[in-house]
Amino acid sequence: MSTARSSSAGPVMPPVSTLPEMIADLIRAMGSLFEITSPQERERLMHGLLLAAILCAGTWVRFWGLGNVGLHGDEETMAMAARHILQDGVPTLPSGMLYPRGLTQLYLMALSVLAFGESEWAWRLPSAVCGVALIALAYLAGRRFLRPQWNLAFAASIAFLPDLIEYSQTARMYIFLLASIAGSMACIFAWERTGRLGWLAGAVLVLVLGVELQSLAVTSVLLFLFPGLLQGDRKKIAWGLIAAGLVMLAFVGIDAWVTAQYPVPPPEYAADLGPPPWDRSRAVQGFDLTFDLALWSCGVAVAFFAFHLSRVITHRVAAISVVALLLGTLLAQLMLYYHLAGILFISGVVVARRYAGPRVWRRLSIFTLGSALLGLIHVSLLASTPGSVVKLLGAMVGQPSVWPYARIMEFSHVAGIIAVAVFGWGLVRIATRRPAADYWLLALLGVWIPLFAIGLFLWNVPSRYTAASILPLLVCAFGGAQQAVQYLASSPAIKVLGDPGSLRWLHAGAAALTGILVIGPLASARAINSGYATHPDHKGAAQFVRTLGISEDDIVLAEDVLQQTYYLGKVDYWLNSRKHARQFVERVDDRIVDFYTGTPVIGSGAELELLLRRHAGQRIIVIGSGENQADGRRSMRSLGIFELLASDRFQSLYTGRDGVTEVWRAVELHEAGPARKNPE
Repeated sequence: MSTARSSSAGPVMPPVSTLPEMIADLIRAMGSLFEITSPQERERLMHGLLLAAILCAGTWVRFWGLGNVGLHGDEETMAMAARHILQDGVPTLPSGMLYPRGLTQLYLMALSVLAFGESEWAWRLPSAVCGVALIALAYLAGRRFLRPQWNLAFAASIAFLPDLIEYSQTARMYIFLLASIAGSMACIFAWERTGRLGWLAGAVLVLVLGVELQSLAVTSVLLFLFPGLLQGDRKKIAWGLIAAGLVMLAFVGIDAWVTAQYPVPPPEYAADLGPPPWDRSRAVQGFDLTFDLALWSCGVAVAFFAFHLSRVITHRVAAISVVALLLGTLLAQLMLYYHLAGILFISGVVVARRYAGPRVWRRLSIFTLGSALLGLIHVSLLASTPGSVVKLLGAMVGQPSVWPYARIMEFSHVAGIIAVAVFGWGLVRIATRRPAADYWLLALLGVWIPLFAIGLFLWNVPSRYTAASILPLLVCAFGGAQQAVQYLASSPAIKVLGDPGSLRWLHAGAAALTGILVIGPLASARAINSGYATHPDHKGAAQFVRTLGISEDDIVLAEDVLQQTYYLGKVDYWLNSRKHARQFVERVDDRIVDFYTGTPVIGSGAELELLLRRHAGQRIIVIGSGENQADGRRSMRSLGIFELLASDRFQSLYTGRDGVTEVWRAVELHEAGPARKNPE
């Protein structure tokens, strides 16, 4: 009876999926994109001994020459704040400003000085100890992906990578940032393995501590999603989102408090110089109306091929996604956002190939040719305007900036190249319906998305701003090399030539070679106890100035006001171009002063010339800086400062042990003649 009724009613429609069911299906589908590569090989006694040797070697290179050079960079900012902690328990700077960054490290530095006395060695001791701890924490995190031989090579790279040696010997918070991320990663992987929420809570606490030390730790927040996405586990994704949310809330609160401690630079100061050099550098070009019409007409024509391509994709959601991604590519391209256009295009290609197979290539090639034509038109239009190739690329790439990708490569070019190759190979595997390795997902969450996000806020960043991504990048690089050797070892020729013991030696040799290439032995050797060959001699310049018997009637200017305030107690003026000084100043009693030290600013050659005339007859000393010497310090001395210092109005009295830090004395016009230099 029931069968007859069912037959007469026609085919039974599948039940409509509810929203939770759709989300669950999506999560399972995402989990199927990846394969877990967790190694099964157990660590042996020899591995433990080798790790101990790496720790000893890492300790040696971090403590050798730890106090041999004077404070540099921003170390003196930390030192002055920590010095005040010893006086009244509050990290205050000479200007009276409360210094809010890296409070945990500041108090550790104060304790170090309390125990060992004030010296460069004592200020840097917490960083050196943290640098050694980073090696062990990185090894714990690397066990999730790497066989013992490869994990030892990874730990060795942490021990000997030049920048990490430098961070460990610098009284700044970047080595603490890396240690907190390594500790958080180890806890996250323990939570992935055991499912115990205590490990997740530990990861949250460690990363929040990292945010307090250096706010860039927040860029690692997506790593909490790694276990859930990899396993397709809804509960772990939910817990990961909660953990990420807690860290973000902590970041918002900490960042708001830190920002509140900083004075707001007067907007009118240096407003005539245009956007600051550290800000976005996209050159927006206004084309003629005819060119704009031609470009957009061409874009509309190319858009037709996006719809034409989608017709070979039978999966409805995938077809809609491909059309949206390719149309987004065209829109971003027409607006000169080629970086974003490239990401959207690659995403569209991956989805199209995955759901349409090889049939997609012919139609995709037509779309690609049309898009390339647009690019050639833009190049021809922009190339006709003055500027370098870098400016041309900057004008086309737009925001977000691509500089963060280049900056992270500076830590290790070999590791960066391997990681990029792994990322490309992972995209190929996903596009061809094969799973990508799990460290591909780690790199996506911990490297490529964070770098993309950094590019949204800053244009040309220093490499240290990308340091939070170096650990996932190195894990991805060593994981990719390990898998490549595994493929090689599984080939018939290698199987015939060697037994399992020989294959272990193959992995050990390949891991060692990869580690050596990633580290760069020559660069590492230059970083170990490099002394004033790579560090500015602020301390030597200050010591020389003391020998001059400076009195109240003398005028002392310093290009690095923080360092010389630390070493000399105070200086009269900060000599720095308004172009660069503008982000560190405030207006006090109608004067522009450095908000860290309260020192008045001389921001141009004209202001310096006026000072020379106003104080004619008095002794005027200028303490130069050995930092920012890539262009001979011309940018920092712009607006006429460089030319005036190089003129016969100044006599060089001293050249530091770094060969570039100088001390000058202003001479009267009737005294001007050939410059005299005393290198000692």
